[in-house]
Amino acid sequence: MKITTAHFLRVPNTLEPSSDANVDSLRKNNINVRIRHAFRLMILVFCLQLSIVCHALDVDPGDYTPMPDGTKLGLVYLQHAERDDYYVRGNRLSDKYNLQSDVAILRGVSYQEFAGLLTNIQLLLPFGHLSAGGDIKTMGSETGMGDPILANAIWIHQDPSANRALGITQYLFLPLGDYSKNKELNIGENRWKYVLQGGYMHGIGSHVILDFVADVTFFGDNDSYSPDDLTMKQRPQYQMQGFARYKLSERATIHVGYSRLWGGEREVDGTDLKDESSQEKIMLGGSYFVTPKTQLLATLGRDISVDNGFKEESRLNLRLLYVF
Repeated sequence: MKITTAHFLRVPNTLEPSSDANVDSLRKNNINVRIRHAFRLMILVFCLQLSIVCHALDVDPGDYTPMPDGTKLGLVYLQHAERDDYYVRGNRLSDKYNLQSDVAILRGVSYQEFAGLLTNIQLLLPFGHLSAGGDIKTMGSETGMGDPILANAIWIHQDPSANRALGITQYLFLPLGDYSKNKELNIGENRWKYVLQGGYMHGIGSHVILDFVADVTFFGDNDSYSPDDLTMKQRPQYQMQGFARYKLSERATIHVGYSRLWGGEREVDGTDLKDESSQEKIMLGGSYFVTPKTQLLATLGRDISVDNGFKEESRLNLRLLYVF
């Protein structure tokens, strides 16, 4: 990320000193303010990675519901998130680094039985728009395609009559999205990523279903990190997510959820940034089958704690699912 010196060398013009001593004092104060501002921005330059794909792999309630052999799904996701507060090692660096993201994801899923087990194959194509404001508005905005994702799931156990299932999914992120080392905002990440995820669905009675999902993400290196061609490495990152769903009817469901993310510290050209994610998030939403084959799902969420990086003030996820 590039920040121009003009961005942090602005001096207020409303001061009216009455003596030479006051002039010297005010000059020193202004210099100190500019130094502190410059230092904060340098930290932001070194620690901030703005890409369209979240460092976490969030799921929706019901993602591990087994479907009959031969079923095909088409899904469209629309996501909007707003962020103002930026944290470094548990301390709020600023509440004026505004970043908004709008993401659309096209997802195709095909289910089939293999060797007596239910499996599926998936393709996800993300597209998005990033826009910076506040004290980082000089970063501008960026629009393009994110890194495509190939996925495959297998169900180790399933009991549809009791709403219980256990499955494992693999995700492979392909470094084909829009990326430029000379841009401050990027849609792609310019690195391979592999996610191994396990999910368990457990029905309680006829109305309540619990979803538990845990995953680990492994990152390849980005050897074009910044115009200086620095190499960015990242340690494995872990996430646990849980939802409680309540069936209001055969067509309508409401849900609440919680997510915990940790690990994923980064290293740039041998320098450890000590920037573990350590993020907690809460979610609330619902779903409704408009027709027997068409479902709408909406989830509102926000971060409740972040140690490093942007804190999401609000997130809206919309999903349209169609069963072929």
